[in-house]
This record gives sequence, C-alpha cells and structure tokens, in this order.
Amino acid sequence: MCFRPPSAGKPKKCPDCGALNPSVVKNCVKCKADLSAVKTEEKAEDSSQ
Repeated sequence: MCFRPPSAGKPKKCPDCGALNPSVVKNCVKCKADLSAVKTEEKAEDSSQ
C-alpha cells in the first residue's frame, strides 16, 4: 500500500548516475546533473502488457 500523497508526483531517474529524484527538483540530488529534460519515471511493465 502506498501512503505517498497524489501531489508528490512520480520520481525522475537521473540519466547520469541513475538516482531517483523527487519530481520537483531541477538537478539530481546525488550528482547535480540537470534534470530539466528528463521525463518522470514510468513503470515499463505496465505499458508492455
């Protein structure tokens, strides 16, 4: 069961280090890479079925 509020949004995956970041940040919290062009992380399993 997920207790995250709906307003939290889906996390963004950093293309450089692979870290998951909150949807509201502009730079990766781990490596500081620019995330402005990154789309939110989607479950690939859901779209493949």
